[in-house]
Amino acid sequence: MERYNGTWEKSGRSLSAAALAGLLGIGIIYFYGQSFLAIIAVFSTRALRDPPNEANSMLEVLARSAEFTKTPLRISLTISQFLLMLLPTLWLVKHWHTPDVRSYLRLRSCPLAQVALAFAAAVLFFPFNVYISGLLTEMLNIPTEFVTIGQQIFTASTGGEFIFLIFVVAVTPAMCEEVLFRGYAQRTFERVLGWKSVLVVGILFGLYHMQPLGLFSLSGLGLIFGFLFFASRSILPGMVAHFTNNFLVVLSLYLSANGQAGPMEAGQVSPALVGISLPCSGAAMYIFYRLSEQARLSPA
Repeated sequence: MERYNGTWEKSGRSLSAAALAGLLGIGIIYFYGQSFLAIIAVFSTRALRDPPNEANSMLEVLARSAEFTKTPLRISLTISQFLLMLLPTLWLVKHWHTPDVRSYLRLRSCPLAQVALAFAAAVLFFPFNVYISGLLTEMLNIPTEFVTIGQQIFTASTGGEFIFLIFVVAVTPAMCEEVLFRGYAQRTFERVLGWKSVLVVGILFGLYHMQPLGLFSLSGLGLIFGFLFFASRSILPGMVAHFTNNFLVVLSLYLSANGQAGPMEAGQVSPALVGISLPCSGAAMYIFYRLSEQARLSPA
């Protein structure tokens, strides 16, 4: 039985306010801190090597700048997620709620079948995300050059860079973001709202990333991660699904950068594929829910 004896709990203040204050406070610390670290990293890089030469067009300037700054930005992103997102969240749980941080965040194992289903749900949902992103890009007439420049930080051109990006883009967010959003925010909202916490934090997850074109797909992913967390009472399935989605992004961009047809190219994802994969993703989550329900009802 958890002992809710932290300062926020003792004061009797609103748990919903705690979740929102935690997200907002850590968000401010993270975004401003990451920006500061990025500036330091970029200027340090400029001191060690020459910046890009003059370009003939604005697109060339942006492309060369993205190439020049991608490594320092990746490093600052990783450091800031662990230092300015993960650690403050752990501190918040311990001091505001309970010393039993592990239990509060639901850092516990779950059956291998649930892990496999979380992986399958993320893989099967991925074509829908790619299709929606491509559709919005086409509807808004966004030049493909701008899309390519925006993806530069997530694109690897060599095997070593690919492995590094898996840690930066897949491993790090799967740990740090899941602890903040599901382990802390959703867990705290859940104590007041029950299953509705999945909806609230799923939408907040999409808004938090401040990517207008990705708002719909990111919120959809947030709902999936939140559902897995709520159904299993474990943070692990959401981490697995989060890692899987981000890994597929890195893999797809890596394949495209090396001349192979990657599914991140909108033309590679047809409505028919989405029509098949999306219901299958839903079926995987339904089976996941039933297995989770059986595990809760079975005697210890």
